[in-house]
This record gives sequence, C-alpha cells and structure tokens, in this order.
Amino acid sequence: MKLRAVHPIWPMISWALIVPMLMLIIGILLVVTTDIGSLPFDNAHLWWLGAGVPLASGCWMYGYIRKRRAMERFVSAELAPLLAQRVSPSRQAIRAGLMVTGVLMVVAAILGPRWGLYLEKQQINGVDVVVALDVSRSMLAQDVKPDRLTQAKIQIRQQLTERPVFRHANRLGLIAFAGATSLRVPLTSDHLAFRNQLDNLNYGSAPGGGTAIGKAIEHATDLFAKSPASATKVILLFTDGEDHEGGPAEAAKAAYESQGIRVFTIGVGDDQSVAGVEVPFGGSGQNKPLLHDGQIVFSKLDVASLQQIGQAGGGQYAPLDQLHAVVSNIAGMWQAELSTEQRERHRPRYQWFVALALILLGMNTIIGHGGRSLDQSFTRVWQQEQAA
Repeated sequence: MKLRAVHPIWPMISWALIVPMLMLIIGILLVVTTDIGSLPFDNAHLWWLGAGVPLASGCWMYGYIRKRRAMERFVSAELAPLLAQRVSPSRQAIRAGLMVTGVLMVVAAILGPRWGLYLEKQQINGVDVVVALDVSRSMLAQDVKPDRLTQAKIQIRQQLTERPVFRHANRLGLIAFAGATSLRVPLTSDHLAFRNQLDNLNYGSAPGGGTAIGKAIEHATDLFAKSPASATKVILLFTDGEDHEGGPAEAAKAAYESQGIRVFTIGVGDDQSVAGVEVPFGGSGQNKPLLHDGQIVFSKLDVASLQQIGQAGGGQYAPLDQLHAVVSNIAGMWQAELSTEQRERHRPRYQWFVALALILLGMNTIIGHGGRSLDQSFTRVWQQEQAA
C-alpha cells in the first residue's frame, strides 16, 4: 500500500486551501458589489490582514507535504497498512479546513463589522473648535514636504481626529479659505465626517484668488451662533500668514472681545527661510513656478503677522510642528456641556465572528486523526500471525 492512502493530497488542498479561499473571495465580492460594502468597519484599514488566510493555508500545506515526504522516506511498505488503519485522511482534511476557516473568522472579527441601527443619546462635553484652513496657491509651496497644504491636512487629521485626548470630547467645524471662504463642515461631534471633508480639500476648494484671513475669521465666528454662552470656543487658523485683504488682527480681536472666541494661529511653512520659497503654478502645471510680470513669485511664512493675530484673539501662535502642544492645551479648556444629541449607531458584530472562530478552532482540537490506534493495529496483525 502506498502512503497516498494515508496522506492523500487533494482532499487536503480542497479543505485547507480551496474552500477557505472561496469563502474569502465570496466575502470580498459581497463587499464590492452589494450594500455590505457601505457598512462601517471599526478597523477597515487592517484589510491587509486577509493575507493571513492564504498564509495559514500555505503553512498547513507546507507542513503536511513535509510530513508526507518524511513518511515516504522512513516508513516501510509493511508498516503503511498499519498507518492507513490508524489515520483518517478525511478527518485530517476537515481539521485543516476548520483551522484555516477559524483564521478567516479571526480576521473578520478584527476588522470589526457593524450592522443594525440603534439610537444613542450622547452628551457632548468639550470645546467647540472651528478649523480654518488656507487653500490658496501659496499653500502649494514645498518648503515643508510634500507641500504646505498636504502637511497641514496630515497634522490636523492626526492631532484632532486620531489622538485619544481629542477624539470624542469636542465638536469640530471646518472652513476652507482663499480670497473667499467655503463652509465644509458645521460644528459636529462626528469626527469621521470632519476627516472625510478634510481629506477632500485641495487648492481651489475655496473661490477667489489671493488670501483673506480676516474674512475667514469672521466666517468661522458665525459658526458659533448656536454654541452655549458658557462654552469654550476656539478658532484654529492654519495659514502661511500672507494676507491680501487686511484686517485679520482686528477680526480676531472683535471675535474674542464680543464672544470670547479664542483665535490660535498655526504657521504653515519654514520659518527659517530668509528669502522664502517658489510658489508653484498649481493645477496640471504644479511643478512650474508662478510668474508675475515675468518674475518668479516667492512665499515666506509671516510669523510676525500670525503672532499679532493670535495675541489679538486671546490665543497664541505656534508653528505646525508644535500643533500637538496647542491641541493638548485646547483639550483641557472645556467648561460646559455643549449639547445632547441622539445619533444613529451601527451595532458592533465582531462577537459573532469571535464565537465562530472559537467553535471552529475548538472542533479542530476535538476531532482526532481517526482510525484504530497503532497498538490495536499491531495487536491485530500479531493475532493473525499466531492464528496462521
């Protein structure tokens, strides 16, 4: 008898590789082609963990093939029938399938799928923060990498939506400004919506040429109309300080003195550059320098103006790389409950996949190799020889 009867390869490939991979492919197709893809996941960014399923299959198959080759090398033809009686190929294949499918369920649990709605009453205690982000042409300058605007968006996302100290306790609003302003997000505790709108901002997201910092402060001030009188209200102004309209310090002072709104200015650019940096043309010709009357246009971070605005607005100035300190300061400033909201939430369902993984892996442990024990096989052969 050949050892293929003890360790057949195709049942193992079917259960350990084909079946789990089919389940993974079906899951991916459902996410891509149906409404399941619109459901929220707690950790959708960990989708790459799905590679653990074929990896587990490959590891199992590698070990199985090595064991089979070792058996072929060291087991005699006379002993093969005894092993065939002791080992059940189908049970081995089923155990492989259970193990790999269990890994698939663990990956699904880590992704954290949610479905089914419920209403959650949520008290919002924190600070109202309106982010005013300069999206004018000068923000395409590359004295910080990859450019001023992109680096500002990265820092805002990390410090305002991803840090635990600031994640859920505060309401955020977002406006983009250049020569005019554009409201993107009113004050909300939905930080995911804020982050999505922030990621979509780019040069041209606000109308008009030039930069009007004073108008941006005035527009941001209007967003606090429904904030409680005792709430802490903050404007975070991200810009390189270049202003073409005038009056930003006066607007910041008026907001602070009339409504108690603090204005913090965050300088975006290299404050060590003496001459400044070339301003790109923007659009499809972004790498070409902007020309005015045949001369290349340069942009320089105006620290003095931003310090003046921050001082007039009851806040402070900080360079972009010190934003974390400003955010930590703001996070500890809350004084009153901002609002009570009822929001629709999706129920977490990761528990189902954890339970399935435990069941599958438990069954893999319980199911034995099958067949008679080796002692029984030897005893049976000895008794047959004695009877002969």
